Amino acid sequence: MTIEERRRRRFTEAFRKDQVSKIESGELTVAEVSRLYEIKPDNVRRWLKKYGQKKLPEPIIISSTSEYNRIDNLKKENSHLKQVIGDQQVEMLYLRALVELAREQLGEDYEKKVKSRY
Repeated sequence: MTIEERRRRRFTEAFRKDQVSKIESGELTVAEVSRLYEIKPDNVRRWLKKYGQKKLPEPIIISSTSEYNRIDNLKKENSHLKQVIGDQQVEMLYLRALVELAREQLGEDYEKKVKSRY
């Protein structure tokens, strides 16, 4: 559809109200209506404001990048901690395997030495 064709289109009030009721019921979203009928999302929001029963939520305004930086730092820290835990898990499995090997090779002597220490 060309820009000129879009400019000449007019939607009836009944159509607008129908789309608003579908959005408010959760059947469709603003983006879906916009994509489906090639309408700018701002126009659909204007229909919601005019014909809707529910109040539109206030937009979330972000005034600084500090929150984004904080989240990015937390993601990096999370990755690092996962790496540390993974390394410790590998080391623990290695040590358990060594204990089993020692138990197999030393038998009773190993058991006596471990029990006497603890």
